[in-house]
Formats: sequence, structure tokens, C-alpha cells
Amino acid sequence: MTIRDNYPLKNFTTMAIGGPARIFIDFESVAELKEILRFADEYRLPRAIVGEGSNLIPSDEGFSGVVIANRVRLFRRKGPIVSIGAGNNLLETIKKTNRLGLAGLEKMAGIPGTVGGALYGCAGAYGQEIKDHLRKVRFFDGERVRVLSRAECRFGYRKSIFKTHKDWVILDADFRLDPNDPGVLDAISSDILRKRAIKYPPGLRCPGSFFRNIKLDDLKPKERTRLLRQIPQDQVTYGKVAAGVLLERVRAKGMREGSIAVAKHHANLIYNPGGGSASDVLLLAQRLKKLVKNKFGITIQEEVQYLEF
Repeated sequence: MTIRDNYPLKNFTTMAIGGPARIFIDFESVAELKEILRFADEYRLPRAIVGEGSNLIPSDEGFSGVVIANRVRLFRRKGPIVSIGAGNNLLETIKKTNRLGLAGLEKMAGIPGTVGGALYGCAGAYGQEIKDHLRKVRFFDGERVRVLSRAECRFGYRKSIFKTHKDWVILDADFRLDPNDPGVLDAISSDILRKRAIKYPPGLRCPGSFFRNIKLDDLKPKERTRLLRQIPQDQVTYGKVAAGVLLERVRAKGMREGSIAVAKHHANLIYNPGGGSASDVLLLAQRLKKLVKNKFGITIQEEVQYLEF
């Protein structure tokens, strides 16, 4: 357990944005987590559970309570079942399962953040989602450790039960993975990483895709009809339309707000060239959402999580 007072969140977040957290602390076990939560409750401090800060946009004023970083790094294999701690980096986890010849996570290589964050937001890419091979999730509900099956997690497109119970803390999860050749799995992940490196160059201060793609089934009939009239059919993949497609059509590429910019090569990539602020991010996001709403009649939703003071 490491405790830091007035820790600058810009040193933690991928976008290098955010004011100081009154207290920044990490935990590796349930016992440590309970101790931290007791402390926060005793002093009536708000708390926020985070992973690696990859999709976090904290306020420029910082956070007035306790930012709690999940560092539960369990990794245990028993046959095809792998138990993985929520604090494990997702890419490093995929590299491990690839080496073990266990398939089911390989297409998510390059999604930033932790396994816990991927479960929280039901992350996925290239037709594969974190829930696909999930058996159960172990979490702390504020009083005791509980277990939910995959069905009980209520996963949807970038949704889970944990998004509606923000006080629940994911600890670890069991996955049943399929045997496959390690070389084949590594080749799949490596190819995806090469593609991602073109969109998201290493070192770029960005959270990955800023807005969620649009799942057609989630739209109202009139919204879906209006959208499909304005885009080619070949822009629909896996029942979704990429948010970048809509943003490109409202000429988002290269837009700026203060020191925050949309990439010139990717309309759904908002980044911090340096000196950017959370208020700049918010203003740019609102501007882009309004442009898309006016043209297509739908409201795009952020993948990032805002952390208010």
C-alpha cells in the first residue's frame, strides 16, 4: 500500500490531465481495500476506484477525496481456467495467455488499461469482448466479497452492472479459455498492435477511442433509419457504426479547443499535445456531440470517465 498526499493526477492519467487528489492510495488485497474504505468513511471523504488512468478525465481542480488504485495482480491457471486480478494490465495479461496457448483475449491486444477496467466497461475489439469467455467475477460490495456469474454481470455494449454500482470494487475474474497454438495467438495480437500503432502512436497523450461506437440495436427505429440513410452500408460492422465515421463527416479532424485537439488522421482520437486541461476536453467533447446530433440525430457517448472535484 502506497499513500500520496495532494498527488497530481496529471502524472497518473494517460492524457496527462487533472489537478491534485487529496489522497492517492493503491491496494493489492481485500484487507488493504477494507482499511482504505474505513478510513474514507471515518473522515467522510469521497472516493473513486481507478485502474491505470487510461480513460480517466479528472477535473482541473483535482479530487477532494481518496483516489484508490486497484493493484490486485492475481494470475493463476488451472487447466483452461485462468483467474486474473483486476489490477493486471490487459495487454500484459493477453501476452501471458497467448504464451500459454489459451485463446479468447488475443484480439483485445492494445486496448489500454486493466482487466478490471475492461470488465467494468465490457471492453472489446475486432468482434471479441472481455465477457465472451468469462465465467465469474469476484468483487467487494462495501461489506463483503461476493461473486457474480457472467449473466449476473448484465453486460451490454460498453455496459455492465458495475457501472450502475460504482461502489462495488472488482477484485478478480475467472475465464475459461480455449487451447490454441501460441504462435497463432501471438501473430493475431501482434497484427492488431501494428494496426493500433498507426491510429494511436506510442507516447500520444490520449485515452484511445474517445467516443463509443454506435450499436444500431440501441437506437430508436427513427434514429436508426435516419443514420443509415446518411452512411454507406459498408460502414456497418458487427452491427455497429464507428463513432469516427460520424465525426469525420462533421469534419472533426484537426479541431481544437485550447490545447486539446482531435487528431488529423483519426476523428475519434482526442489528445493532449501538451498543456491541455480537462475543461478544454469537456468543451471539445460537447462541441463534437452537438455537431453529430445536428447532422445525424443521435447523441454519441463518451468512453472516457469524468472525475469531478
